[in-house]
Amino acid sequence: MNTRLALATLPRSTARRASGALRLLGLLASAVAAAQTYAPYAPYPTYASPPPPPAPPANYDAGRATPDAVSAFVGSITQSTRFDSHSVTRWRAPLCFEVQGLPEAEARYVAGRLSQIASWAGAQVDPACAKGAHNFYVMFTMNADQAAKDWYGRDRDLFDSNATQSQVRAFLYPRSPGAVRVWHSATLFRSDGSTLIPVDPGDPVEPMPDRSQTGSRLPLQATAGLNFALVIIDGSKANGAGLGQLADYSAMAGLADLDLDADVGNVPTILRLFNEHSYARPLGLTAWDQTFLHALYHSNESPRNLRAAIAGSMTRNMAL
Repeated sequence: MNTRLALATLPRSTARRASGALRLLGLLASAVAAAQTYAPYAPYPTYASPPPPPAPPANYDAGRATPDAVSAFVGSITQSTRFDSHSVTRWRAPLCFEVQGLPEAEARYVAGRLSQIASWAGAQVDPACAKGAHNFYVMFTMNADQAAKDWYGRDRDLFDSNATQSQVRAFLYPRSPGAVRVWHSATLFRSDGSTLIPVDPGDPVEPMPDRSQTGSRLPLQATAGLNFALVIIDGSKANGAGLGQLADYSAMAGLADLDLDADVGNVPTILRLFNEHSYARPLGLTAWDQTFLHALYHSNESPRNLRAAIAGSMTRNMAL
């Protein structure tokens, strides 16, 4: 029976209620359709948590990890930085993870995997992680462009105070949008781990201090450190990558200020996740990735010697 005809045969009050219900259903359907073009990632089944990353072994079986190859790898992925061209900027604030755009079980899986990798690498992870204190966000979405613009619209200071206009535009309007885009913020930390500028716990993102305008010798003794990360994963461009692979890629991309588009040659690394056929993709962090993160977070070398120290530590920890 035609819907309008059916409504006409009902008492007037009942027809009004039925008509209102139909309009409400129509609005809900429109809202659901609009939502599906934005935040939700393709539904995943429940994943069992993987085993934790192994403790640093005496060495890794990493194939052709010659000193020259390792040095080239470290140099290539760490050359393009926004914060300190003489160093490799890493986290110095305690990490608090938040995963958005996935069902609850899958979000817990990704957050747990990120925490495992960060802890193993040597980063500080806040075990309490109070609500509202998150500083490392991973967002799964089917519309990365809109997600990036929404973040910028909500908190422009998060971007404008830590970067140039061209850097912000490159994040919002990349020339060749890929499956993952990353934004970091940083500030200066003293050797004892405290920030040079006091940080409001409710707003942990602070602008990078200008070393030339502080009028103090202290900034020369301070080190740039990450204190915020946003990793946006575009499901429409993930090309079938699994949730575990995406979690590991997010860890590598978020735990250090890296050039994700660097030419890494034939080096086995999670950074090649979106440049390989499905059968050739790394299943997760490789020996090269693990030793890089471990060396970065366990090095006390000065910025001038840091890249060489990382490469040396990696070489020693991988079988030649």
